[in-house]
Amino acid sequence: MCFSVSLSQVSVNMEKALTLFGQLLNKKHFLLTFIRTLEAQRSFSMRDRGNVASLIMSALQGEMEYATGVLKQLLSDLIDKNLESKNHPKLLLRRTESVAEKMLTNWFTFLLYKFLKECAGEPLFMLYCAIKQQMEKGPIDAITGEARYSLSEDKLIRQQIDYKTLTLHCINPENENAAEVTVKCLNCDTITQVKEKLLDAVFKGTPYSQRPKVGDMDLEWRQGRMARIILQDEDITTKIDNDWKRLNTLAHYQVTAVASPHPLPGYYGNTSTPRCPVTMATPQKVTR
Repeated sequence: MCFSVSLSQVSVNMEKALTLFGQLLNKKHFLLTFIRTLEAQRSFSMRDRGNVASLIMSALQGEMEYATGVLKQLLSDLIDKNLESKNHPKLLLRRTESVAEKMLTNWFTFLLYKFLKECAGEPLFMLYCAIKQQMEKGPIDAITGEARYSLSEDKLIRQQIDYKTLTLHCINPENENAAEVTVKCLNCDTITQVKEKLLDAVFKGTPYSQRPKVGDMDLEWRQGRMARIILQDEDITTKIDNDWKRLNTLAHYQVTAVASPHPLPGYYGNTSTPRCPVTMATPQKVTR
């Protein structure tokens, strides 16, 4: 016997099923049972827990009072379970291994959005920028993210690294007639790291979503009027030692103490989308 099912019928059935499931999610007993059943499965991974928690909170975003009630019940169950297992109270909510804990994170995200946007966002961003600026005063591993001035001991570069601070004079790729921007970089910075520092300086007053991306920029080092070098993390000059590739840095290109970077007009492939030019750069010594 042959059976045929039209795609339109499948789509209608799917939509109907999702609508009914959405109605069930608004029934507290069903939702609690649904979550507990999922968590009881041994194949329910950490990623699955995070995905389920995010999807549930997204579905209930318009019913925050109801979502809060469900979350309270799940957290109460979690506390009881923690007491029964005689775990230390400080371990509660630390591992975020349950759906309830991950839902709590999303719950805070939803309810704190307005406060963060209107009140706390600016000082938090200023704190982030200050910490970032301090970290960038020393070497940062472009691969692992470890740093000389890391706040985390686990991400601290412990070996001695010789480096020098370079002063780069950057020209705004969108306005070559504008005044040059002076940027401090390290000779151990990778090209991508230099690009990031240059973009942070040139577009510091521009929303991140509206400024050029690092991958959209070429970094050109102009030595005099004629000599021009495109700097890249990897090119034909990249050093390879026992199958380990070392990313190119400013020191690799022998960039001097003071350099003047200029934008490089270019295009993507055969399209007409202009590539935003950048300036000079050399990334940190990082061995792969």
